[in-house]
Amino acid sequence: MDLYKVLIDKLKQHPELTCFEFPGGVHIEPPSPSGFAIELRSEGKLWTVHLGNAGFHEEFRSAEEVLNFVAWCYSGLARLREVWRGSKPQEVRLEAYEDGKWSWVSKTGFIFVPFWRQRHEVLLENPKLLRD
Repeated sequence: MDLYKVLIDKLKQHPELTCFEFPGGVHIEPPSPSGFAIELRSEGKLWTVHLGNAGFHEEFRSAEEVLNFVAWCYSGLARLREVWRGSKPQEVRLEAYEDGKWSWVSKTGFIFVPFWRQRHEVLLENPKLLRD
């Protein structure tokens, strides 16, 4: 399966999403200021999916898993919680909406952060684009 061709074909069904291809990957722009970007990169049989602006990433070995993950990011059941110290990211949590509440499912954290800087959080959520 050509992951990028399948993904681009699916994205064409959603004119509200802007994407572009680059050597070895695809970038999908955030659909709104409160949404998050998605970027896929491949190295052989390993795909890395990057979300948002603060360094969150997940690795996958199956093209089907990548497609399901990207679709889930537009399900209304996924969001990113970015924690910043000044202009540097401290951690990013991918959260899922289950059983009436948000809970984190994965986290990317950074060791060297300017802890003395003002802490602030940014919540990013893409619109629900999947059909029920």
